[in-house]
Amino acid sequence: MKFLLIQLRRIGDVLMTTPSIRLLHESFPNADVTFLTESPSDQVLNENPNLNEILVYRKPESITELLRYFMHLRSRKFDCVIDFFGNPRSALMTRFSGAPMRIGFDFRGRSLAYTHSVKISGEATYSAADKAQLLRPLGISGSDFRLDFFPEEKDQIYANNLFKKLGVEEKDFVVSLSPVSRQPYKVWPAERFGQVADWLIEKYSAKILFLFGPGEKHFVESVRALMKMPALPDYGVPTLTETLSILKRVDLHLGNDNGIRHFAVAANTPSLAIFGRPWAANWTPPKPTRHHALEYDPGCKKKCVYPKCELECLKGINVEAVKSELEIVINNLN
Repeated sequence: MKFLLIQLRRIGDVLMTTPSIRLLHESFPNADVTFLTESPSDQVLNENPNLNEILVYRKPESITELLRYFMHLRSRKFDCVIDFFGNPRSALMTRFSGAPMRIGFDFRGRSLAYTHSVKISGEATYSAADKAQLLRPLGISGSDFRLDFFPEEKDQIYANNLFKKLGVEEKDFVVSLSPVSRQPYKVWPAERFGQVADWLIEKYSAKILFLFGPGEKHFVESVRALMKMPALPDYGVPTLTETLSILKRVDLHLGNDNGIRHFAVAANTPSLAIFGRPWAANWTPPKPTRHHALEYDPGCKKKCVYPKCELECLKGINVEAVKSELEIVINNLN
């Protein structure tokens, strides 16, 4: 069997497919499995032992180039294509692949692309579990939705050297803080992050380590400027696998609903994420879990009108609520 799995766009979405990749490999251990995604999301799959090949999709500059790409996929003669993404472009890729078995969600206007359309649950459930529903036509089901992300040895060496450089000792209580997101409806106010960071330092003698990606340093600078206590100094922007290795070394992660939070889940590092517009249940492993979430529904989350609002969903989460939830997480640390 030759499988093609498609999940374009964001890093978090790709990570949510990794339980399905694992389940597929367990059911078809001799199958050839290819994964199609975009950069930089391909980096979270590079060391995944359950994949044979990773294809990096680059947006074509013309219709001719797009059709040429479709024909290339068709020439690969895949037996089964699973479209985890389900947007018009990935649906077209699936349809033109020519695979005898094509699986995707029963979204409006997409069903003609698939031989097997799967109705998604109407409830707010963990995204990794939702994506695994696409394996049902293959007779595959599962309940283990751990995220798979594998660092290389060099990434672990990087994290060890970074901690030494920053003066972090083995006994220190290190909290990673990621106040970043490129979506305004996911960004909790910087002054509130600053207050919580100061409280962690004052009450728990925590060492605060900021995590951010390319072009995101201004989020960190905003929080740092509003803190009364010093955090660990900045350092060069790490790669995705280096970020994962850092998260394996810290004791606790706090931040917005972003890709770094999913890395904390993959690293099995206790975490607390603050949610705005998205439902926390979609992006937080179900209980019992080491991963906590806070959200506030002002009554409009089901019928969100963003950007025609004041982001009450974010503003409704106050500092005391975050402190209280953090105390629960900290008290349960091993």
